[in-house]
Amino acid sequence: MTWRWYWGDLHSHCSISYGHGTVDQALARARQQLDFCSITGHAFWPDMPTDRSVYAEIIDYHTVGFARLARNWNKLLARQAAATEPGKFIALPSYEWHSLKYGDHNVYAAGPDLKLVDAHDLPALREQAKQQGAIVIPHHIGYAAGYRGIDWQHFRDEASPFVEINSLHGCSESDAAPYPMLHDMGPRDAGSTAEAGWDLGHRFGIIGSTDHHSAYPGSHGDGRLGVFASALTREAIWEALLARRVCAATGDRIDARLFVNDAGIGATIQAPGQRLIKTQVRGADALDRVELLKNGRVLHRWWPDGNGSATVSNKHRLRLTWGWGRKERPVRWDCQLSLSGGAITEVESCFSGPPVVAPVAQVGDAEVADDEDLPHAVGERTERTLTWRSVTVGNLSMRHATTQALSLELDAPLTAIITVEANGQRFTHRLGDLLHAGRCHYLRGWLSEALRVGPVVPLGECALAAELLDEPERAVDMYRLRTAQHNGQWVWLTPIWAKR
Repeated sequence: MTWRWYWGDLHSHCSISYGHGTVDQALARARQQLDFCSITGHAFWPDMPTDRSVYAEIIDYHTVGFARLARNWNKLLARQAAATEPGKFIALPSYEWHSLKYGDHNVYAAGPDLKLVDAHDLPALREQAKQQGAIVIPHHIGYAAGYRGIDWQHFRDEASPFVEINSLHGCSESDAAPYPMLHDMGPRDAGSTAEAGWDLGHRFGIIGSTDHHSAYPGSHGDGRLGVFASALTREAIWEALLARRVCAATGDRIDARLFVNDAGIGATIQAPGQRLIKTQVRGADALDRVELLKNGRVLHRWWPDGNGSATVSNKHRLRLTWGWGRKERPVRWDCQLSLSGGAITEVESCFSGPPVVAPVAQVGDAEVADDEDLPHAVGERTERTLTWRSVTVGNLSMRHATTQALSLELDAPLTAIITVEANGQRFTHRLGDLLHAGRCHYLRGWLSEALRVGPVVPLGECALAAELLDEPERAVDMYRLRTAQHNGQWVWLTPIWAKR
C-alpha cells in the first residue's frame, strides 16, 4: 500500500453564512490546489453576549448569518457532494459552533450528509455529533479560556482526535510559536496552546486551515493541513483523520515524515527499550531547520546545507512571485515561461485570496459572488513551457502579502536559460545566475506592479533524511517534528507517543 500526503483546508467560509464569494467559487478555487476541503458554515453561538449596549452589532451580525446558513444548509451539502470525485477531490461537510466558555468548535462528518444540530453546551454538542458519527474540533485554540479559546479541562480526546493550531488567526502550537494572534479577540495565552494540552496528558493531533472568509480554501500562507492516507477517498481521508495522521502547515507542501520504531505520527506504541527514530523531509524551498522535540523540548536540531548538491544534480526549485504596486489598482497578469533545456517536472500553485477574517455584514439569503471566479490560474503546460494568468492588488500591509506565486521543480542544468514574459515584457535569466538570488522586474516603473524571478534552490537543500537512537525517559514519551523553510513556510507534525 502506498501512503502519501494529501493536502486540504477543513475550515473555510463564504457568503453561504457570512463572508464573501459563493460556494461554487470556493469549491472551484479549492480544486485548483487542494486534494480536499470543507466549506464551513457559521451556525450557532449558545452563550453569545446579550448586552446590546455593547455588542448589538456582533449579535445582529451573527444572528443573521446563522439564519442564512440554516436556510441554505441543504444547498451547501448538495454542492459539496456534487464536487466530490474519488481520486480527484473530496469535500466534507462541516459547521461552526461558537462559545465563549468552551471555545469555538467545528463539527465534521465523512459526508455527504450531516445534520445541522445546535447544543446548549460542549458535552451536548459532542453527544449530538457522536450520534451522527461526527467529530468536534476546536480551532483558534490559543485565545484565553473564557474568551473563545480552548479550555483544556473540557477537552475530550475521544471526541476530538485533533485540534486546529494554525490559521489566519495565528499559530497556537506554543507560546513561542511564529505568527502571534493579531485579531481583535486578543493575544495568545500560554495555557491555551497545544503544548499546554499535551503537558496535561491529552493525546491529539494538530492541523492548520485558513479560517478564510473570502471563498478561498487553501489560501496560501494562511493555513493548511496534510493527511497521511492510502487514497483520496472519503473513507481513506476520514480514517486518517480519526487516526490522527495529520499535520499543520502554513502553505507550502512540505512532505515531512517521522517514525519511531517504524510507527508513524498519531500512533501510541510500546517501546520499552532503545528507540530508532527516523525523519524524512522534502520541502518546496530551502530548509532552514528541522527540529525533533521530545516531551516539549528540542532533542535534536538539523541545519540542512545541501552538501554541495548544486554541483552534482540538475534538480532545483524555482519560485516565481508577482504583485506589489498600488493597493487600489487591480492588475491583470498574462504570463508565460519557457526553459531552454531540461524539463519542468512539477508545478505547485501558491495562490491566495484576500486576507479577510471578519467580513462585512450581508442582507438577504443570496450568495454574494466575487468579481472573479478564478482570479489566478495555471494554463497550458509542456515539458519546457508554462502559462498562467492572475489578478493582483498591492499588499494591504507590510505584514500580510497579497502577492501570488508558483513553485516549480526543474530538472535542468544551471546553464539553461529561463525566459518569462509578463504583460508583453520579456525577462531572461540563466538559471545559475538565480542560484539563491531572486531578481525583480518592475513592469511600469517605481510603485508599479512587479515580478520576482527566483531564487533557484538545489533540491538537495530542500531535503533531509536522518536517523538517531534514543532511550525512554518517562512512562510515556512524546516525539514530534517541526520544520521551517528559509521562505517562512512551516509544517508541524502530530506527535508519536511511546510507552516505556
